[in-house]
Amino acid sequence: MRWIAIASVLAACGGGDAAAPTPIRFLHTFSPDETELFNATMAERGLVVEGALVPFARGQQVISEILRAKADCPDLIRIDATWLPGLRADLIPAPTDLAALDWTPEAAALAQLGQPGQPGGAWWGLPQTVDGLLVVRDSASPAPSSASIEDLIAAARAARSEGRRHPLGLRVDGYWLVPWLRAEQADLAANAITGAGATRALASFAALFGDVAAPPPPAGAETPDELRRWNSHDVAYWITGPWQLGALHDPERVAVSPIARAPRGGQLLVVPACAKHPDAGWRLAAELASVAVETRFAQAFSTIPTRVAALAAAPPLSRAASDALRSAEMLPRELVTPLLFDDLNPALAAVVARDATPEEAIEGVRRGWARLTRLTPKPRPNATPDNAPSDAPSGLP
Repeated sequence: MRWIAIASVLAACGGGDAAAPTPIRFLHTFSPDETELFNATMAERGLVVEGALVPFARGQQVISEILRAKADCPDLIRIDATWLPGLRADLIPAPTDLAALDWTPEAAALAQLGQPGQPGGAWWGLPQTVDGLLVVRDSASPAPSSASIEDLIAAARAARSEGRRHPLGLRVDGYWLVPWLRAEQADLAANAITGAGATRALASFAALFGDVAAPPPPAGAETPDELRRWNSHDVAYWITGPWQLGALHDPERVAVSPIARAPRGGQLLVVPACAKHPDAGWRLAAELASVAVETRFAQAFSTIPTRVAALAAAPPLSRAASDALRSAEMLPRELVTPLLFDDLNPALAAVVARDATPEEAIEGVRRGWARLTRLTPKPRPNATPDNAPSDAPSGLP
């Protein structure tokens, strides 16, 4: 993997005669704009970091391969919270002083993982952002009567006009299907789609495209197409996540509303057991999770901070998004969960394109998920590295 130095403190250390500090190796999934802000912020805070970007779509696979090989390991990794069950065996638990900070309840839940079916558990990282699905709406459009899917669709239908035929923004993606599944007493799990509710959810979701939601764009063009439709006022109610808020340049036009039974997730900062400098990894994690840095990212991108103090200082749109996600629910915390979309997404697309019936599609998903569940290995015991950091205070600002 190609590591790129993204900050330098040589000048501050007294010039070229001083020994160069050991860079902290950081593997992340930041966007280009986030990377630029990260680089500038770390340079200002006096950290030398070598960063490498892993594409989000391949993140779990690439990171798993690195950690299993135990070669060229980073000191810190930014992961999606759904990857934690599959990576936990190769991670170092977070220091207790960092776990004891003023995390919001939603953020704290992301970083903890115990035995299956048990709440809470050990801390395996620091929460860096909270995200999930919510409704971004034009402030000129009234909020739906409630958070239910039925009231959201009713509000979108009421906003339809000759110039705005498809006022609901919706994506053909299994993550977006989750509220529909949960409304039918199903969920994103092999044992939760066995009943007729999953078929009904798939059918009602797919029927919206070409009706109150626009026909889907080509695969891979969803993000620019959604932004184009928002900017042209073709959409009054847009189901998306906080990751899109930073691209909206008209915050005075934006309001947010919750969706009943929406999925909630986020990003974690974790230190692998194979890291050469785990204490340095936790130092960088502490900087990224500091109130000052979280507030700066929220001001730039309307992200949702994970610290109570940072959330209080965040822009109104970040706080509104946090409120909208408070009632959302995490996806099942199973090793297999991130892999389920490989079967679900093409099945969903086939129903939307009318290449398959909902019954045919969900039956294929059931078979695929059952096979995946059988073939997925059981979680491995956690690594016990010799270089694990102590619980000494981290000095977090």
